[in-house]
Amino acid sequence: MTKKELLGYGAATVADSGPYNFATVYFILFLTTIVGMSPEKAGTVSSTVILADGVTGALIGYLSDYTRSDHGRRRPYLLASVLPLCIGLCMIFSDVPLTGTAQIVFYVVFGVVFWLGFSTYYTPYTALGAEITDDYNERSVLRTVARYFGIAGNLLGTVCPLLIVSFMTSKGLSEGNAWFVSALMVAVAAGAGILTTWKSTAGKEKKEVVMDESFSLKGLIREYAKILTLKPFIYLMAVIGAFITANTFYNSSMVFFARYSLGMGDEITSSIFLISIVTNLVLTPVIGWAAVRIGKRETIFLCMLLSGIGCIVFYLVGIKSYFFMGVYAVVFSVAYTCFWQLINAIMYDISEVAEFKFGKRLEGSISSVYGLVFTVFTSLATQILGWILKFEMIPEAFILIPGILLLATALFQALYPLDEKAFNRLKQAIADKKAGKEPDLNGLGRIL
Repeated sequence: MTKKELLGYGAATVADSGPYNFATVYFILFLTTIVGMSPEKAGTVSSTVILADGVTGALIGYLSDYTRSDHGRRRPYLLASVLPLCIGLCMIFSDVPLTGTAQIVFYVVFGVVFWLGFSTYYTPYTALGAEITDDYNERSVLRTVARYFGIAGNLLGTVCPLLIVSFMTSKGLSEGNAWFVSALMVAVAAGAGILTTWKSTAGKEKKEVVMDESFSLKGLIREYAKILTLKPFIYLMAVIGAFITANTFYNSSMVFFARYSLGMGDEITSSIFLISIVTNLVLTPVIGWAAVRIGKRETIFLCMLLSGIGCIVFYLVGIKSYFFMGVYAVVFSVAYTCFWQLINAIMYDISEVAEFKFGKRLEGSISSVYGLVFTVFTSLATQILGWILKFEMIPEAFILIPGILLLATALFQALYPLDEKAFNRLKQAIADKKAGKEPDLNGLGRIL
């Protein structure tokens, strides 16, 4: 792939990391401190609307596999996602003069709009990456380039909001309106990223893909059931579930820990997010190099193991100062950077497993099931976090639970069977099968 093609695809990653982090980090905080909901109720609202992402994502990927358009199979969905994603994000960070049931309905409705827009973008976008290149290592390069745009999104979604809110309230703007301005900033950047990728990826999808049936609910269920039988995907679901839960706990409880355990102001908390982003920036080329040098599977295992051990150590020692919270942020960022940089590159490889077993490429459906797992664990983690915060177990939510879950992620990744050698054997087996030859399945038993 050319640099222009890599950059063109990567631009939309701003719309992944920016809105996702902004919503998962600050929505509960906004509902509790600005709107006035209890942590338990805010957690319920947040987890409920996140499920909309799972429902939509479960349909969009499969639907995109069977879409016929002059603009490709995936790109029309990118275009359709912009308005609901941007409008929904702005509205859930609006301080509206409502109370009781009307208040809850407002945030649930627009929360659903936001997550519908997010999944309409994210699932086809993920599937598009699997089509742009089928080279094992080039997929790591693709995701490494995309990760730089993700870091920019992280900056917009985590560091900038607290600084903007602090600055605007000091100038006399209400805190609720300041949060709306922050949401608007993230929404505009996300929309611009999606539109950039929509334009720059025109004609880049595989043209030879032909599906032998039309879209149907029965076909969707049958296809997803097939995907759930793929051995590598089963392990990958465990990896995703464990990490997403750890990440949700860490991100969503950071501000609570900084405010109520350390007594830090929002400006100082923003600097902790900035430390994480700088760490991500430094680690991204290192992780990209390691993924090509020793393998993306092995790189994820090592990063999760190191971060998990570090989290447990910090819980036992305790975090009682700004300095140690900053160091802890660096430790967690090792796992954070590695996961978001490489997990899609690993997930792309499942497409070849499905192609060999079922005779057709199912990037969209695979991305849908991946997104559904992603959403279910995010929703559950958000709900559980609301309960934990109710009992003021903030250090456990911020340090201990993420550490345990990162170690579980490392274990599941160690069991994941698809490495570079097996992937290349699989590609050769696919080529042999298409040529009418008997494929050599030596070394592929754990995969097929």
